[in-house]
Amino acid sequence: MNDLLTIITNEKKSLLRGFLVVFILVFPFTFLPVLFRQRAPFETFSQQIPEKALVAALVAVGIIILLLLNNYEKLLKKKRLYDFPAFTSLHFNGAVEGYNAIVKEISTYLFGKVGDYFFRVNIINPKQENVQIELSPLIHIGQNQELLDTLMQELHLKENLYLSRVISLPEELLQQSDVIKNELLKLSDELSRLGVTPLAVDENGR
Repeated sequence: MNDLLTIITNEKKSLLRGFLVVFILVFPFTFLPVLFRQRAPFETFSQQIPEKALVAALVAVGIIILLLLNNYEKLLKKKRLYDFPAFTSLHFNGAVEGYNAIVKEISTYLFGKVGDYFFRVNIINPKQENVQIELSPLIHIGQNQELLDTLMQELHLKENLYLSRVISLPEELLQQSDVIKNELLKLSDELSRLGVTPLAVDENGR
């Protein structure tokens, strides 16, 4: 519950913006029944504005609450998974993204260095039976399309929001302390072999 209150406190502005966006989108549709009635003069619309505004506000609040609870549930599941030895043995820092963003959920990820590269480690969908883990090396490619193609073909990296390799592991394997670290070491060695330049970042991932 404290975590949920923390989210609400930190997200006051984005929650308010989200409420206003949903309210503005829903409000016009509350007048559809009136439009389809016969003999609906302008006075009918003006008289029903307070009632329709209340309906739109309740719908907006309901949607925001549902989204907030869904996000909170995902955060709890990720928090539980991050306590497994496969993650804790990395000794990475935890970080949060998505604050103050209406269209982006709050998400937690791990950040740290293995080999010559910093990595961003994120659980994509904690609700799946096999945990999908996104391993994103922080590297500099620039406009080198040939290098990008090589990384995607040889190292099986995929270009999404981050250039990443996604691995799928059952929870039982997450009890092994070296299962993710070995994947990161392997990826670090492959990047070094190809001469990929590490991205200059500080220890906090900024």
